[in-house]
Amino acid sequence: TGIEGLDRMLRGGLIAGRPYSLVGGPGSGKSILAWQFLLEGVKKGDNALYITLDEPHYEIRSNMDNISINDERIKIMDLSPEDLFHEGDVSSLSFLETELPEQIMKLRPVRVVLDSTTSIRALESDPVIARRRILSLMKLLSEKEEEDPLHPPITSILITEDDDLCNPVESYLSRGVIRLHNSMVRSSRIRALVIEKMRGSDFDEQMRPIRIGNGGVRVEEGDTLIMSPDKV
Repeated sequence: TGIEGLDRMLRGGLIAGRPYSLVGGPGSGKSILAWQFLLEGVKKGDNALYITLDEPHYEIRSNMDNISINDERIKIMDLSPEDLFHEGDVSSLSFLETELPEQIMKLRPVRVVLDSTTSIRALESDPVIARRRILSLMKLLSEKEEEDPLHPPITSILITEDDDLCNPVESYLSRGVIRLHNSMVRSSRIRALVIEKMRGSDFDEQMRPIRIGNGGVRVEEGDTLIMSPDKV
């Protein structure tokens, strides 16, 4: 992932070619952590794609500039309401389904971030159709290698808002789930990270504090939060 402490928790990193879920509430650092994952890719020469259905591209770059991790080599597919051109029945969801396969063929990204699956559920009034859309996207991102042997496997992170939805489908179907917490405890801001699931690999199951500042998300070394997730 390019985040040293997290990679140690993951016993080396994420298994390539698989979709993962990154879950957390507002201000927990989801977008920053996911961006760092893409940043590590472009540093290694990989193509990287950030798909946004929420914030416009210029705000994302400005936010990353503020903590010195912006990189123009990371491509942004902007489907936010502010940037997307609407005409007739064209929506960000239908555009996503038609444009993403084309962008994958064009850019051949090795790392992809989708921000966020929560927006897909919000934009689609029918929960069954929303579930199918998410399933379709996960299939596209995880099975591209089989469809096109010349394309390197895509490793993807799907961001999900922690909005009291107990069991979002992407948490079940993703190969791993990383959850970020952001709360006030006794007048102090507490941010923490826990790996809830990681198929095919051992991992550190402890909840560990994180810091967000210049350079992005940092996992505090050697520290463990001795408290249950529902109290953080």
